[in-house]
Amino acid sequence: MVAIRPLNAEWTCHRCGGTGDLLMMDSPGPACLRCVGLDDLEFLPAGDAMLTRRLKARSPRYAVVVRFSKTRGRYERQGLLVEPKALADAR
Repeated sequence: MVAIRPLNAEWTCHRCGGTGDLLMMDSPGPACLRCVGLDDLEFLPAGDAMLTRRLKARSPRYAVVVRFSKTRGRYERQGLLVEPKALADAR
């Protein structure tokens, strides 16, 4: 799963009309994390490769967080959304 950190903060969820820092793209439009059932996950910023590998192995649900870079013209990884219990166990 891929969660997107949008460049434009003025977006609305096509399901509930809400907004937030992160979104998931559905075919009808953007959806907030609450509507897709990922609002209970915690954000882990990129930077610690060993911790990331441990979390991916221990967390049954995780999503990669990306953000579009205008200068490079591509999406760049920002971190992971992981379950809080898996994060506590991995640390």
